[in-house]
Amino acid sequence: MTTLAAFPAGDAASIDSATRAAWHDTWRSLDVDPLVAESVVWPELERYSRLQDYMETGANYGAYVTSGGGADFSIGLFQMKPSFVEALEKAWMRSGLARQYELWFDTDNTATARRVRISRLQKEEWQVIYAGVFLRLLYLSYGSYNKKGEWTQEGLETLPLEEQVRLAATAYNRGCVWAAPGYGDLDSLRAHVDEKHFHYAIIPSRRTRRYSYATLALKHYRRIVCLSPPGLSRD
Repeated sequence: MTTLAAFPAGDAASIDSATRAAWHDTWRSLDVDPLVAESVVWPELERYSRLQDYMETGANYGAYVTSGGGADFSIGLFQMKPSFVEALEKAWMRSGLARQYELWFDTDNTATARRVRISRLQKEEWQVIYAGVFLRLLYLSYGSYNKKGEWTQEGLETLPLEEQVRLAATAYNRGCVWAAPGYGDLDSLRAHVDEKHFHYAIIPSRRTRRYSYATLALKHYRRIVCLSPPGLSRD
């Protein structure tokens, strides 16, 4: 599994090329732009702490698996909460995308389903899949067409790529309320783009410097657009 040491802050070239290629292949298989996806999760990679993650995973396992409640810490490389992933899986199963992509989730309210979910969150490959699922759902909910294929609005996919990155990153950082296809309110995301809540401190205080998550994601996007060789492009 990839560790924090592989991700010096701000160094896009620090990801092993084979790792990046595998991540990008996964995101392409879900019809997600890999450069957008990498940028959306990148600020969390910079903050990832293996020790902190180990402790939080244990707390999640003890409370969430047994009862479905209690601790709900962000865990794994992309810092996902069990509650976030549970909502993500349910939205995916309601969307009709499961059949299209042959990717199914057990969303029953059982200890077994929760145990599987926590186990997946500890694995790099599943964090990558969940990030792709998130973005595929986001582009469906905030897209231009409803479930019947009728045009409803100028959706997320019609915007300039840099704006797509900023809005997708904002949705990821805040969690997302999944609207019906084509009815997500992009203005509700725009209202939060410049908010500075993200930080790198293990224990934040009033003096902790905070950043706009969307701004950090966009900074990484601009960097990898310049650095990515053809084999790792979106095409």
